[in-house]
Amino acid sequence: MKYEAILFDLDGTLVDSLEDLTDAINDGLRRLRQPTQTPEQCREMIGRGREHFVRQALPKNRQDLFETLLTTMTEYYDAHCCEKSRPYPGIETILPVLKQKGIRMAVISNKNHPQTEKIVTHFFGRDTFEFIGGMNDSRKAKPDPEMPRAALRALSAAPGRAILIGDGDTDMLAARAAGIDAAGVAWGYRPIELLRKTGARQILTSPRQILNLIA
Repeated sequence: MKYEAILFDLDGTLVDSLEDLTDAINDGLRRLRQPTQTPEQCREMIGRGREHFVRQALPKNRQDLFETLLTTMTEYYDAHCCEKSRPYPGIETILPVLKQKGIRMAVISNKNHPQTEKIVTHFFGRDTFEFIGGMNDSRKAKPDPEMPRAALRALSAAPGRAILIGDGDTDMLAARAAGIDAAGVAWGYRPIELLRKTGARQILTSPRQILNLIA
């Protein structure tokens, strides 16, 4: 067995949350009478945390609305974060197989911790992952290595026996900084070329290929 622990990103890796995130930001933008964003525009903004998403969604000359939009977007998303989001095809099948094989698993996300925990438990239950980590006031966002290191401690896993699977450059860079391997997913929100450039050891084109990492 090559790896004994797998750290998963959430948005763009385990779950396609683009529609719910787009709806949440646009609800707030409409309330503030600001231009709304398309799903493709939102795709480029998400992955670096809620505050980055909100700042990018606002016009440059209306950053004074940041705090209001942050509040309204968060309230809407809290209530609707599981409505249109879905696990990517094959994810729900592969996770029980990994667990059965004794692989220790964690989720680390730049999404707020309460929302991260809500989405993960809604779609995958409470027993699939031994550690669920999202953003809070005391955590630094990826690409900082703090979250992957916290996950490794929770799983009692050595860096050389773990891999981080994600769809973004922040995931690849966080893995590198934490001293663990990284694999990029082709079904997520960022280009494959960016994943390779920022440290992906390999690109997975289907969840089934995750099994090859532990063979």
